[in-house]
Amino acid sequence: MRSRVPLFALLLLVGSLAIPVVAHAQGIPFFGPIIPEATNQCAAGWGLLITVINRVIALLITLAIVFVAPLTIAWAGFLYVVNPVDPSGIAKAKGILTNTVVGIVLALAGWMIVDAIMAVLYNPSKPGETWASLIGSGGLPPCLDLKASLNQSAGQANILGVSATGGKFLSLPTNGNCTASNLLAATAGSAYTLTQSQANTLSCIAVPESSCGNNTTGAKQVNGTPTSASGMFQIVFGCSGCNDTCHNLNIPSCSQAAGVSGNLNCYSAFKGGLPVPGKEAEAAACKRAAANLNCNAQAAACLVKSRPNFGDWTGDPRASTQKNCVTLYANK
Repeated sequence: MRSRVPLFALLLLVGSLAIPVVAHAQGIPFFGPIIPEATNQCAAGWGLLITVINRVIALLITLAIVFVAPLTIAWAGFLYVVNPVDPSGIAKAKGILTNTVVGIVLALAGWMIVDAIMAVLYNPSKPGETWASLIGSGGLPPCLDLKASLNQSAGQANILGVSATGGKFLSLPTNGNCTASNLLAATAGSAYTLTQSQANTLSCIAVPESSCGNNTTGAKQVNGTPTSASGMFQIVFGCSGCNDTCHNLNIPSCSQAAGVSGNLNCYSAFKGGLPVPGKEAEAAACKRAAANLNCNAQAAACLVKSRPNFGDWTGDPRASTQKNCVTLYANK
């Protein structure tokens, strides 16, 4: 009977030599990390998604080569040794060894074929590159380029009121009327007092809304039409759905700041962002009141009391900085 040792040894030799060479060419063995550390806190883009998929596949093939293949080859060898004259035992050992080597070779071959095709489709100018290497060097960004960046651009001016945009994370102001301590003092003893976290949040919101009270009028809608937004917190008058105590400035400190008796009822004095004809005096009184720190702070506190999620400043899709203020300070 012809010996099967040469065939067994040949398969073992081929598998032992070819698999590591081919695997190393494809960046194997690979043991992570699956997600690159430099991108583990960014919004994943297509490049990062493909990188993660490549690394998962590389890890699975690594496990197959480093752990599964040696164990199955060792098991096949054990069966061959303990069954030197048993044809069924030798056939079983040969089958295990053959299936192991063929399985690993097919897995690597399939990956290499797909890798080569994707490389050509992605960047035909570099046919010698692999898909995995092109992802890291071909210029495809791993992270999405978000408009609402976490970093404040140097020299970028704030865009005010309902025209506010950007996604800045702001430190709390340390001077000016919008500091948290001034807002707490402005609302103390009124029906609309603020908590420390609410004062901190509003202090932050005042920066993109009005540059901390330095630009209290002139905000426009996206289409360029004017708004009646006024004061440090850009309280809007005469808008749809804002015929309430807060937007009307029907607050004692606001009437006092405007120099009038009774409620201001600012909703009725404005329409379409402009004073209603014949009610210019009432509109001017509302503007005077909104410019007053105590009035504007208490009106803002009134809105927060009605909607503790600060929705009056975060509902606009352009108000990314205001949303960041809520994220940073509302629950602290």
